[in-house]
Amino acid sequence: MKISSFPKHIFWQYKPDADLPRRVVLENLLLYGELDDLLKVPQQFNVSEITSVYKKFENDKKWLKRVFFIKNILI
Repeated sequence: MKISSFPKHIFWQYKPDADLPRRVVLENLLLYGELDDLLKVPQQFNVSEITSVYKKFENDKKWLKRVFFIKNILI
């Protein structure tokens, strides 16, 4: 998946024209995206993809607010 259409700050560790796996794009969007970016996630990814990714960092206390938002707003 091309990342050139997303804000650069979300994919700061990759080249601007990188072609990444969907899962990596979704992880970065969920972890580093701002509200506008997060609200676009359900339009680009299905519920099972979102669920499988957020469960990866669900138990990390660092991401408690993000996980709460994902579970209650995006899914």
